[in-house]
Amino acid sequence: MLDKTTFRRLALRTANVAFIIVCVVYVTILFNQPYVGLSLKSSGVNWNVTFSDPHGEGYRSGIRAGDRVIKINHDDPGKYPSTKKWGEAEGATTITVKSPEVPMRVVQIENPPFTYTMLSELPMATLGVVFWLVGLVTVFKRLFLAKAYDLFWLNWLAGLVIILAPVSSRGLILARELEAIGFSLVPVVLVKFISVFTNKVNRLNQLIIWVLGLISALLVTILVLNGLGVVIEVAEIRKLPLVNGLIGTVAVLGNLVWLIRLPADKPEKNQAAIVLAGLAMGLLPFVILTAVPILIDAPLIANPKVSALFIVIVPITLSYIVLNRSLPDGRMFLEFLIISLVSGILTCLLFTYFLFLIGVIKDLKLETYLLWLSLTGMALVIFNLFKVFVHYATDKSVFFHGRGGIETKIVALHGNPSSMNEALIVEELVSQLGLEGAFVIAEDQKGWHTKSAAGRYLGNPSEQAILEDYYRIAKNTGQAIECFSGNFPAELYIPFVSEEFTCGMFLGHRRSYIKFKANEVPLLTSMCYQLGQRLKVIHVMKQLSREINVMEKKSRETQRRSQGLEVINRLLFSNLEEEKKVLAREIHDGSLQIGLDLNRRMKELITNFPAGSNSFQTISVMQDMIEDLNYELRSICTNLRPSSLRDLGLIPAVEVMFEQIMQRELLVIVLDVIGMSREARFNEDIELVAFRFLQEGINNVIKHSGSSRVNVTITLVNRKIEMLMKDSGKGFDPQEIADWSLTGNHFGIIGMKERIESLGGDFSITSKIGQGVMLKASIPI
Repeated sequence: MLDKTTFRRLALRTANVAFIIVCVVYVTILFNQPYVGLSLKSSGVNWNVTFSDPHGEGYRSGIRAGDRVIKINHDDPGKYPSTKKWGEAEGATTITVKSPEVPMRVVQIENPPFTYTMLSELPMATLGVVFWLVGLVTVFKRLFLAKAYDLFWLNWLAGLVIILAPVSSRGLILARELEAIGFSLVPVVLVKFISVFTNKVNRLNQLIIWVLGLISALLVTILVLNGLGVVIEVAEIRKLPLVNGLIGTVAVLGNLVWLIRLPADKPEKNQAAIVLAGLAMGLLPFVILTAVPILIDAPLIANPKVSALFIVIVPITLSYIVLNRSLPDGRMFLEFLIISLVSGILTCLLFTYFLFLIGVIKDLKLETYLLWLSLTGMALVIFNLFKVFVHYATDKSVFFHGRGGIETKIVALHGNPSSMNEALIVEELVSQLGLEGAFVIAEDQKGWHTKSAAGRYLGNPSEQAILEDYYRIAKNTGQAIECFSGNFPAELYIPFVSEEFTCGMFLGHRRSYIKFKANEVPLLTSMCYQLGQRLKVIHVMKQLSREINVMEKKSRETQRRSQGLEVINRLLFSNLEEEKKVLAREIHDGSLQIGLDLNRRMKELITNFPAGSNSFQTISVMQDMIEDLNYELRSICTNLRPSSLRDLGLIPAVEVMFEQIMQRELLVIVLDVIGMSREARFNEDIELVAFRFLQEGINNVIKHSGSSRVNVTITLVNRKIEMLMKDSGKGFDPQEIADWSLTGNHFGIIGMKERIESLGGDFSITSKIGQGVMLKASIPI
């Protein structure tokens, strides 16, 4: 089963192949089938011409509206398939026609010259291909964006309809039906795309999509009935796709107007404004010049091929919105469009009335007004296109080379970020804008203050003092942007205030002595605000850098102290073990030997007394006390420096220790050794630390836990000795561990933790109240 991504890519490839096949078929038919351009209507037994397209071969052959068609291809017109179904004469090779006051004649319909056909149909073909290519490029640039695929299918369908339009007018089988169905489906896809694009998939949009879908289904039903021979007015069939288009347009405009009413900080507002401007510029000419006249049964104001060319703005605008996240201010586009549209409507209205007054126009009709409006709009479009072209040519010419507008210089300034030096930023500002100089004062409420000068103000303390005095006054009075005149050292002052950061920027005169224009001040203000933000960021970054340096210095000092403490701690434990070793040897070689000698002499002395005498009893008690003393001395020696650890190794020493503890305490110790033998030996420090860890852990169980059983596991794995000790005692709150080193409690455990970590090992304590304690240590070997 195909996943969603694979299916989407397969559908994309299939659609592209289908589009290319349609284009090939279109070109083949286009140059082999002439466009007749006659619309016929039956009046009883006669078929009369109701419309003769000036661009059709019928019109060029002398057939006009009002003529009567006698035969088509030497047969009755009512039997001709195109006439019967669509009221047209497309595909005819001969037409027998009777014109008023002209004898009946047979007209041969011939193919026009190849060049004429290509030039007349190329614009529409190009428009369809542009739709498809714009959608395809959008998908290729945003392969994983669902909106890009939605836009592709919208453009693919619209481009297919545009490609089919000339083919359907030449009588190709099913071309007219496919064109009508496709045209009715475009609004459905458009509304769906806009609702998904604007994240406004609500019930109203879903209802509109259902309505548009039902109208499309109704159109398909009518076309099927028409194909089966049911007589249906052709004009009504043509109106259904247009009704769908108008409903879809209104729905889309409603969504965009709703978004435009959002707060200014919402990105959807700006996107909607640009989309609305693009749709208006692309669809309004077609709606006014073509769709509306067809719906009101009025003559077409302009050739549909001309009005449809404006639609190319729509896919380009939608693709631009999908591809770009950072967009210009759409409200400016929309404002410009509304002002131009209203101005054009009012101007054309007055101009049309003027032409009526002087007699150029005989009747005031809607068609006449729309004609002048469309001509004015086209003239304005052509004028602006030439204006852009001439402006581009003059910018590239040698005479104007390097002149550059303030916008270009600001873009260049933003494209070359400076270093962290405020003076370099001011110098760059002066260089890019071509100024005599600039002076910037920045400060915050904590007392920080800096001044940066470039150009004429650099090394000019008198002018700096004048500007600084003005800055102080402007700051205290809340002075806004100020343009100076006369002999003041600067031409423009722009303040910048952001929270605790305040900045005043003085811009000197241009080197060309051309004063700043009024429309340049907002651009300079925006640029200076961004410059102020950069200065603020630099100030904050430098302040943070100083604080980080102080923290790093303190951290290094703390680290040195910590390392010193670790060394002292290591030496302390080392000295402590050495002291234990010395003390154990002294007890063993001194006190213990004296005790053993005393015990031997008591055994010899007791033989000189009778068994029942008082002296015998007294000496027996003294002998027992001496044996207990010797046992305690041996235990002390063992705890201080177990001889079994030195002689036999870790595991035997641990076994001996556990046996001795179980002999004198009510405690069961279960030992499990994994991955090592009893004879395994390790470094002396490792064995000693491991032994002390287990010894301290058992002592804590005896003193604090109250548990009667302890499970101990010693494992050798990955060149590490891992020790786990778990009891089932009363446990404690883990949050108390952090306070042990401060309160002095459990100092033995804290000491063992540091000993283990000094060898590169890990130590952890896990406990819950009532669930015992688990000690875990890992020592690398």
